[in-house]
Amino acid sequence: MTTDRTPSGGIGPTRAQAPDLGPGGLAMVDPSPRAAVVASLASSLSRAVALGDEVGARVVHEAIGRLLGLPVAPEG
Repeated sequence: MTTDRTPSGGIGPTRAQAPDLGPGGLAMVDPSPRAAVVASLASSLSRAVALGDEVGARVVHEAIGRLLGLPVAPEG
C-alpha cells in the first residue's frame, strides 16, 4: 500500500542539533595530545570488538578509562 505525502522540509534545529553554519562555519581545533591518543585507542577498541578479541578490547577500554581519569596537564 502506498500513501501520498507531501515532502517534508525537515525539522528546525534543537538543543542537540546546531544550526547549519555552512562551509567553513566550524573552526578546526588541534586536539590535545591526550585527545589524539584516546581517538587512536577508540579506533583500536572498535577493531578489537569487530574481530571478537575480548581481552584486547578490555585492555584498550581500561587504557582509555585511565587516560580520561587523569588530571589535565598544564600547558607550557
